[in-house]
Amino acid sequence: MLYFLGEYPLITTNSNNYTTEIIYQDEFVPSKIEKLQNFSALPNPEEFGKESITFTIPSPEEIEPFYLTQATGITNESTSQPVGQQPLQIEPTSPEQKPFQPQRIPAAFRKKRTGAVTSPGVTIQTPSAYGKSWGSAAVGLGLQSRTRFTDTADGVIGFGIGFGDAQKSVGLDVSLGIVDLDNLQDGTISFKLHRRLPEDFAVAFGVKNVLTFGETDGGTSAYGVVTKMFRLQDSDTKPLSRLYVSVGIGGGQFRSESDINNKVDSIGVFGSVALRVAQPVNAIAEWTGQDLTLGLSITPFKNTPLVITPAVSDITGNAGDGARFIFGIGYGISF
Repeated sequence: MLYFLGEYPLITTNSNNYTTEIIYQDEFVPSKIEKLQNFSALPNPEEFGKESITFTIPSPEEIEPFYLTQATGITNESTSQPVGQQPLQIEPTSPEQKPFQPQRIPAAFRKKRTGAVTSPGVTIQTPSAYGKSWGSAAVGLGLQSRTRFTDTADGVIGFGIGFGDAQKSVGLDVSLGIVDLDNLQDGTISFKLHRRLPEDFAVAFGVKNVLTFGETDGGTSAYGVVTKMFRLQDSDTKPLSRLYVSVGIGGGQFRSESDINNKVDSIGVFGSVALRVAQPVNAIAEWTGQDLTLGLSITPFKNTPLVITPAVSDITGNAGDGARFIFGIGYGISF
């Protein structure tokens, strides 16, 4: 079984990051603070007129600066005290003065919460350099209209969970695949180490089918892959906003069909290109190491981590005995 849906669903937290994590982050963003004025430039209090004036009272270093409006009546005694210890005149001292009223105090904070949104996948059958970290998991179901050189349909059930943190150090994506839907006794275990890098790069090393149980025919396949995201628009809500390119090498199922049949221990090249044609849809073309696959990855519901992927594989005839329809559906879980 060469077809395992272990690459999705993929979850992103905003338009600038693409990750399987669902992160909730609370930030307090202060309002813009203007530069404090130089007190040595203030005129002598005796030169003040009877009208109210506005000046800045800077706070001590341990508190944030703020702005107040002070009426006239400031004395030499008050202005001669150290900055931050000058008294505030709240009540008027003469009929011409007006009561103290604060004009602008930028002490209000805006609480910003980053929400999680579902993002379509960037590959179909081949691995990308993205993966799950701790706090995220996924379940998936893959179907194909027929296997190569047969007329028999087939399917696979997959479950994956993440460990570590690909943003801060390294993430570990562990996947379990059940390749026989009749008795659920045949399956494989795969893993992938992945790391997010600056400039929208990601890198991963993994082994598919590192452990097997029951009867399987996929074989063990070690690989390495690099993924780069290109920002074509300033927001992923715009059409044609993102381009994802993945390139990798590997053995096992990534070899050409002739090398597999002739038992040649070679290294194959695989890759994929995914274009975000609309916010919920990626159009994907990938070379599996054997043949071409074209398909779509779609997130039909904005706030539900559900990803569906219809595709057609073995299009060029370089491998297999004709084109085959394949379909995958995955659901993301956060904890």
